[in-house]
Amino acid sequence: MVRSAIDPIRPGASLILAWQIKHKHVVIIGGGFVAAGRLVNVLEADAKVTVICPDNEELSETVRQHLQDHPQTTRLVPREFQDTDLTTPFGEHTLTKVSSASSIFTLEDYPATTATTTAAATATPISSNSSVSSAQGSPALSAASTTTTLESTLSLDDPLEDAISGPAVDMVLSAIDDIPLSTHIYNLCKRLRIPVNIADVPPQCDFYFCSTHRDKSLQVAVSTSGKGPKLANLVRRHIADHLPDRVGDAIEQVGILRAKLRKMAPGPEVGPKRMGWMSRVCEQWRMEDLATLEERTMQIVLSGFKDNVVFSYEQVQAKIAEAESTAAESEKIESKVTVAEDLAADHTIAQDTLAQKTARLVLVGAGPGDPELLTLKAARLLEEADLVVADRLIPMEVIDLAKGEVRIAPKKRTVLTVEQKSSIDDQDSLSTATTSDDIQEQLNKWCLQGLREGKTVVRLKQGDPFIFGRGAEEILFFREHGFDAEVVPGISSVLSAPLSANVPLTHRGSSSQVVITTGQVKGGRLSDNFPVYDDQKTVVVLMGVGKAKEISEMMQTDLSWPANVPAVIIENAHCANERAMDATLSTLAQVVEEQNVVPPSVFVIGWAGSVLRQA
Repeated sequence: MVRSAIDPIRPGASLILAWQIKHKHVVIIGGGFVAAGRLVNVLEADAKVTVICPDNEELSETVRQHLQDHPQTTRLVPREFQDTDLTTPFGEHTLTKVSSASSIFTLEDYPATTATTTAAATATPISSNSSVSSAQGSPALSAASTTTTLESTLSLDDPLEDAISGPAVDMVLSAIDDIPLSTHIYNLCKRLRIPVNIADVPPQCDFYFCSTHRDKSLQVAVSTSGKGPKLANLVRRHIADHLPDRVGDAIEQVGILRAKLRKMAPGPEVGPKRMGWMSRVCEQWRMEDLATLEERTMQIVLSGFKDNVVFSYEQVQAKIAEAESTAAESEKIESKVTVAEDLAADHTIAQDTLAQKTARLVLVGAGPGDPELLTLKAARLLEEADLVVADRLIPMEVIDLAKGEVRIAPKKRTVLTVEQKSSIDDQDSLSTATTSDDIQEQLNKWCLQGLREGKTVVRLKQGDPFIFGRGAEEILFFREHGFDAEVVPGISSVLSAPLSANVPLTHRGSSSQVVITTGQVKGGRLSDNFPVYDDQKTVVVLMGVGKAKEISEMMQTDLSWPANVPAVIIENAHCANERAMDATLSTLAQVVEEQNVVPPSVFVIGWAGSVLRQA
């Protein structure tokens, strides 16, 4: 089996995420400088925060000020940490001072399931000072000291449900210097499955805090996986210094534009079009211009969505200037303008009526590619048409018969960068189509434009318009816009390509049934209507080049077709560069790859393929 050329896995990274903790309960243990930084981070993420810090330890000014400024989302518990703090919902701590000398507090009205633990916790408070001295020399001694000190509140050997209720905390941030207590908090969080970060102890962190640059909705985070926080700060500053001007404003305005677009064109069926159109807006507009978007400019930009057009910044400004000029003129000659508007409306109606009377739309089948295989009517219409809108793969020998304007379908490709686009002189010919639906929309737009101008429009389609040609879809589209279409048949490659390659689709004893299918349906998926094996069936597959391997495997594995059944590949049938290649169902994909087969190509699969070609 040949390995694909993919990037190797590089272990040792952290998974960088944007963690949504809005309205979640975060417990911060400590009140000093580190705790202050943690508090700012989680408050900006709209969390609810409980700060636990003994009242004999001084709170940093930052912590004190934020507690004062945000009474609805912050709570201070002025005592030592207790195990039950991780099962106490936000705001439910009720503190009663028992002894001012010892600063011991009790929890009142705590749920019955934790009453035993609460009593134990208040009887033997955690003391960071008492544990540090016994743990200075050894991690083992530290662990033992921690277990002894805390055994009255929670034994790590006891079943969790017997000792404490379920967690009421979504995140724990320990910002204290007490190593044994921090280790205990870490172990307790692990048992309760609460994400925890122990400051300056990377092995006891489920996550790390990144060095973050924020500009409104933009957040750029740099992580060194806990190895070099200072270096992360330096890298972050470098990135921030090189970001485009007003990038935060641009993101805010694009967010508003995107919300308006979703409201204007809701529904999952237009999701791909929305995403593609928004991507083009972001790529074609400069960052500083996006930052200037406001209600009026957004409405102009959004007006191009229906026709899948992205107006440039300059075009939008020109439309605004034109509108302002028109408004100013209207104020001066209001009465005259009113009359002029009435006349203009009458003229527009007359023009539209005239266009509908004189416009003509014909869907013409171009056949398999040989100009001599066009019908006489098709050849005459190509000469008479004012505008010919053609499929991309139709040979130029056929398109050259047109005497009027010709527009050819854009090629499927990825969206270009702004720099690549700016290097192309003819911007009108630049297509951003990336899917078949995008291309179809462009073709419909061209045809509709010509019809509204009263032109005779020929929509030139490969083969026959009604055999996997989306002809019926186009007729329905133009009916919705007030135009009926004529249809001129063409010779389909379904019939002509096998004939050109000396493959009879029907033959007594070899084939009494022909199945016509396509290699791709909407969304680029492989069609699921291939037939089950029958030795009297011949299967003709259009648009199958990119799915040759999947077709081969599915027919053999799921539909019981023999591996040795003949498969004939006909490329560019009836053209000067026609090729016919023999394969079997099992070697179909191999031949397509080795011979570099390209569209348009037809696969003919069935025993009829061996009737004449063997001779």
